[in-house]
Amino acid sequence: MLIDFENHIFLEEQLQPIRSPAGSICERYWNEKANRVALRLYKEASDPEYFLKWMDEAGIDMAVLTVNLINGLEPMKRWNDFCATVVKKYPKRFVGFAVIPPAGGKAALDELDRAVNGLGMRGVHIWTHDGGYNLDSPEMYPFYEKVSKLKIPVDVHVTLEPPGMGFLDSDYGMYFTLAREYDMSASVLRLCLGGVLESYPDITFIMNHFGGGVSSIIERVDWYSGRAGSSAMETFYKNRPRITRPWREYFDKLYFNIAGREVGVNAVQCALTNISTKRLVFGTDWPFNFDYRPENVKKLVAEIKNLGLPAGAVEDICGENAKRILKLA
Repeated sequence: MLIDFENHIFLEEQLQPIRSPAGSICERYWNEKANRVALRLYKEASDPEYFLKWMDEAGIDMAVLTVNLINGLEPMKRWNDFCATVVKKYPKRFVGFAVIPPAGGKAALDELDRAVNGLGMRGVHIWTHDGGYNLDSPEMYPFYEKVSKLKIPVDVHVTLEPPGMGFLDSDYGMYFTLAREYDMSASVLRLCLGGVLESYPDITFIMNHFGGGVSSIIERVDWYSGRAGSSAMETFYKNRPRITRPWREYFDKLYFNIAGREVGVNAVQCALTNISTKRLVFGTDWPFNFDYRPENVKKLVAEIKNLGLPAGAVEDICGENAKRILKLA
């Protein structure tokens, strides 16, 4: 069973009000004002029938629906209602994750309660930043309390315009390529080193885009952070450490999806140097990646199958880990 853990569907109000040209659902263009690559999405990105057609051709059995490019609690409520309608119509093909501003106070947490207990959402989708707050900010802790009580997973997506990355602006799209990945890597470390996973050990986090490639710097973090209670760790922290156990214990509790890299298995191989196959879930980041090229999804799956992984590992990555997170039969 192939489960896509990063599949984005949109409200029509978020999209270009026309069908896409030449069958392309997502278009990249250069935003002259911002001097950055930007994205343009077309009407098909709100059409579940179009999603199902693409999924069938790509060999995807089920998709977790989330949303991006949305701001404000009221639009998020409308999206939650829309997503719930889609899931209700196609319960064997789609699972919905609610969207709220996690640092949005009581109104946002009440909406999360409604989305989960009233609409049947299986989790919540957030970004690496909300209202200027990072994942380890104290202002995020009421959200974690709510999530812990609801017993739902948290899907953490890259922030499309992460703050403090202006040094990557260039005439050749470097911001688009690197900024979100740097930010996601930092967010992974904030969860592990900042005490969130120690305070809320029962919360399941799924970090998008391989955790931004954090696997490549793990040994560097090992060196500088030291072991819990060691003098090296005391030096690493400006104030007392926020965790009492080795940080890798928290890292090994995270899940990572493999979306955000288009075609190619090299990123999967890199991630596997430090991330267990029990902690990777398949994802496409559709429609931002793969556009209408379902054959490339099949190619990626075939490449994963040809990696020579231990028995059961491919099944874990492609569906079994997702089933465990989603508590699917």
